[in-house]
Amino acid sequence: MTGAEMSADTANEQMQLYKVLMRYCSIVVSTLPILCIYPFVQKYFVNGVMIGSIKG
Repeated sequence: MTGAEMSADTANEQMQLYKVLMRYCSIVVSTLPILCIYPFVQKYFVNGVMIGSIKG
C-alpha cells in the first residue's frame, strides 16, 4: 500500500468512528431531558395509575 492509500483508509476509518460517535451522542442528548423531567412528573403517573385501578 502506498501512503495515499493508507491515509485514505485511515480517513475512512475515522469517518466510520465519527458516525458511530455521533449516533451515540444523539441518543444521550435526546434521552437526558426525559431523565431530568421524569422524577418531577412521576407522582402524577403514580396518582393516575391508582385512580385507574380503583374498582367500584
